[in-house]
Amino acid sequence: MAIRDIVANPSLLPVLGLSAETRDQCMKLLATLDPTADLSTDPHDRALAASREQKQLFALLARLRGQNRDAIVRVRETKQSTAEARQEIDRLHLQLQNLYYEQRHLTGEIAACEAYDHKYRALPLIPPEEFLALFPEHQQSDDHELMVARIHHEHAEREKLEQARQELLKRKQALIAENNKRKEDLASLDKDLERFIDHVLVMTAKNDAQTSLQTVSSDHAMTATPRLPPPEKPEAIRTRFKVIAAFWAVIIFLGFPIWWKTTSIYRARLPVPDMIDWADGKTCRPVFPLEIRVETPSLPEIEAQHLLRSTQHALDDLNEFSAHHLRLKLSNENPDQPLADDAADTALTVRLVAQDDLTTPQAALHPDTTQLDVFYPPSQIPPPSASNSPLSAFIASELQLLFAEEKAIIAQVLSDNNIPSAHISPDLAESVTRRLRRSMKYADTYHLAFSLFTPGSAPSSWDIQAAVHDYITPVLEAFSPISNFTVDTQVQLYAGFSPTAPAPEYDEAHAVWTLRKDDLSAFINAAEWPLSPSIGSGPTINFILYVPAPSQSPLVVKDSLATSWIIPQWGGVFLLNPTPIDAPDQLHHLTKDTLGPAFMTFSHQLLTLLGAPSTPPPLPLRLQTLTRIRAATLLLSASSTMGSLARLTESLPSIPIPATVATSVSTTLTHLTSACSHLRHGQFQAALASARVAEVEAERSFFEKSMVGQMYFPDEHKVAVYLPLLGPVGVPLIVGLLKEVKKLVASWRERRLK
Repeated sequence: MAIRDIVANPSLLPVLGLSAETRDQCMKLLATLDPTADLSTDPHDRALAASREQKQLFALLARLRGQNRDAIVRVRETKQSTAEARQEIDRLHLQLQNLYYEQRHLTGEIAACEAYDHKYRALPLIPPEEFLALFPEHQQSDDHELMVARIHHEHAEREKLEQARQELLKRKQALIAENNKRKEDLASLDKDLERFIDHVLVMTAKNDAQTSLQTVSSDHAMTATPRLPPPEKPEAIRTRFKVIAAFWAVIIFLGFPIWWKTTSIYRARLPVPDMIDWADGKTCRPVFPLEIRVETPSLPEIEAQHLLRSTQHALDDLNEFSAHHLRLKLSNENPDQPLADDAADTALTVRLVAQDDLTTPQAALHPDTTQLDVFYPPSQIPPPSASNSPLSAFIASELQLLFAEEKAIIAQVLSDNNIPSAHISPDLAESVTRRLRRSMKYADTYHLAFSLFTPGSAPSSWDIQAAVHDYITPVLEAFSPISNFTVDTQVQLYAGFSPTAPAPEYDEAHAVWTLRKDDLSAFINAAEWPLSPSIGSGPTINFILYVPAPSQSPLVVKDSLATSWIIPQWGGVFLLNPTPIDAPDQLHHLTKDTLGPAFMTFSHQLLTLLGAPSTPPPLPLRLQTLTRIRAATLLLSASSTMGSLARLTESLPSIPIPATVATSVSTTLTHLTSACSHLRHGQFQAALASARVAEVEAERSFFEKSMVGQMYFPDEHKVAVYLPLLGPVGVPLIVGLLKEVKKLVASWRERRLK
């Protein structure tokens, strides 16, 4: 095949022609310089001819080099445009994949909405044919409008039936009362008849004796004239009228306004519909988009983008909980560039490190940071044409495993608040439920109480300040964005067991004193040990360090031989058994090194009591998980409180609503909106801060003292207070007013008749 058949680009055809011409010129020059050529020619002429051919060859070579450079430039431009077009295609492909993901998400939401079990389906409505026969104007209505019309018709019919039932019930009660009254009348009729007969007999016996007396009395009545009281003077009538008018004027223009002003109830306006919508979950549905930064220092950008897309697709396929999803993003190439104010919090940083000596990928978490190192063989980098790869599947499975417990806890929290969530395995659900039951309820401030108890006189002192500083303070500083903490300590000597608690048993096999697991609940001697249930406004977490008597040492838990345990939603206990080699001064004073194991255990117990998940192992990741859980819990709690407050104000119309309550409600709704917005954008620290403010304001508005006090003063109490005070004064005034009005009406009629 000729070269011209292979090269079809018009810009390269002149290069081919010039190269052929240059080759011919080279052949001519070689022929001129051939020593076997015709020797009859003059050598000088041959040299001149060779020089001319050489000059022509150099000119052709110069032109050929120029065209070669032009061709190379055009090739570079073509490659550049091809690379730009490929990047544009990759960008469009990534957008298309995102649209596919949104489509799947929206399709799932639509399917969930369509499969929602509405209550109207269980209503005993009349058949559609009968309804259309009654209301032919709905013949052309669609299914939705027809169902709405049928529900309205059913509601109207039920209201009519309920009204008829109430009327019949009233008639029934009236008939029952009338029947009872007539029964009583019939029952008393016999006694009335007997009394009537006795009275008739007595009257008959006295009839003759009274006849003459009645005659005399009638004559006297006919002749006598009635005596009338003397008429009132006009001055007395006017005085009485002025007195009554003065009393009523004082009552109407002075007493009634003062009473109205002093007893009126101020009710500030509350956004009740918005509060109900927040409580019902209509305003905000919590979502948790976790942003994961991926660092690929040894990969080109195109390969890194392709690996990111394939890993994201694998994550989306594994995720069954739409409210909690992981979003991968390449790390910023310029570390000095500041992040935007609305940038999402980075939940995890994944760093890909290539190693030639590996056959399968491996992952390792940093113990003190939020970084996951993934070591992979370079051969597992997916080519651009591959849709998935073992490396992408490995990274996706590792990420799913890291956030599995967090997803289960959030699903449990949402399901407890009647919000649909993902289905989790029964074992994981039971583990999450057990952990949630052991943890304390969230509070803005916790009080930590460290107590040293001993049944004797030693130890009497301990290096508590140094132990708290080394073992507890770092944990409290890490928890500072979530809650505040105060620390109190105490030492109690001669603190024995409760008299009702079972005594420790000696285990000869292990040479230890043991406490049965069933008896641990009675270990705390609440009657004699000074353990305050609460200090201040927040809950108290108690940590007890118990040093047993030498006669009962070492003291452990039976079977497990453990020296510590957690009391759910209360605190923790650690049994510090002094060793026989301890010096006498160490038995009277506990040093920081001696307290180290106990306070290390207390720090782990504190994490459990505060609700921190058990996985993943690094503390920063566990704190980030707890931040998201607390943000969701506080958001739902504040929303529920708003709904309770709205229902309370509607059910009690006479309850006062101060302006402070309206301000707190407005602040709560504002911070709830902010928290929900921050959750959608992945800003979980800001969401927690807003949710904390919303929870505090919601509790403050719900437990307003003036509102709570009015709840226990119903209208019956008001009547009982006002009636004894106003009854004796009001009855004479009302009777006098009625008499004066009656006289005025009578005098007006007389003047009118005249």
